[in-house]
Order: sequence, then structure tokens, then C-alpha cells
Amino acid sequence: MVDLHAFASKVLARLSEVYHRAPVAGQYRERLLVLALAQGGALHFLDRQTGLKDIDIWAFFKGGLDKPFPVRARWTADFGVSKFGKHPDDVSFAGRRIDILGRAVETKPNDDLIAPVSRWLNGHSSSAFELRKKAIIAIYPPGITGQRIN
Repeated sequence: MVDLHAFASKVLARLSEVYHRAPVAGQYRERLLVLALAQGGALHFLDRQTGLKDIDIWAFFKGGLDKPFPVRARWTADFGVSKFGKHPDDVSFAGRRIDILGRAVETKPNDDLIAPVSRWLNGHSSSAFELRKKAIIAIYPPGITGQRIN
């Protein structure tokens, strides 16, 4: 769980920078629902055997604003020196690269934090289809850290 909290801290810091720099993303500052570790990183968390190339974190935001969240938005952060080492192709990083992808999801009045993400994951987008192939684990907020979403 310590690793999941560390991932979340790095991503929250990076998103804070993004909110200041990108006007559309800044509108979503108070709308973050869930950060989730996905793909190989989530499988590694579950089985401790899957290799770790990079750390894919999805940021799910409450939708409903006039300006939709940029669908192709992707940011990176450097996890830094850690037990995970670094991927040889990521020469400009001190440690593992964190890829941060964001989506705005539809929420309903009585939803908990996971329900909107689960609905999106069960939808028809190609991103959701790919994420369903592997695990996805909540890493933020703290009350749901470690919960499997799919």
C-alpha cells in the first residue's frame, strides 16, 4: 500500500502543475473522483510477478462541464529512484515513468466514487476495452486505496 500512496502523491503533484498550466484541465481541479493504477502496474501489484515497464495511472474526473475533459490528454511524471528501478528506454527519467491519463465520467446523484468509473469501464470506448483486459486498482482517495475496480 505504501507504493500505491507514493504513486498517488506523485500524480497529485503533477496534476496540480497541469491545473495551473492548462485552462480546460484547471476546470476539473475540484472534480477528481479516483486515481487508478492500471495495466501492467496493476497486475504487478496483484501478482508480484508481472514485469513493470512504466506506471500507468488513470485520473477519473466528474464530468458534466461545458468544456469536456481533453480525451487524448496524457502527462508524465518521474517516480524517481526506487525499488522499481528504471526502464532502459526512459533515459531522461531517474526512475520509472508514470503515464497519467485522464477521463471525465458521468456521475449520478447517489453514486459512490467507484460506480462512475465502473460504468465507464464497461462502456464501448476503445480505452475502456483495453483497460478491461488487465487489472485496475484504486490508489486515491485513501479510503478506497487497493480496491480492485474491474
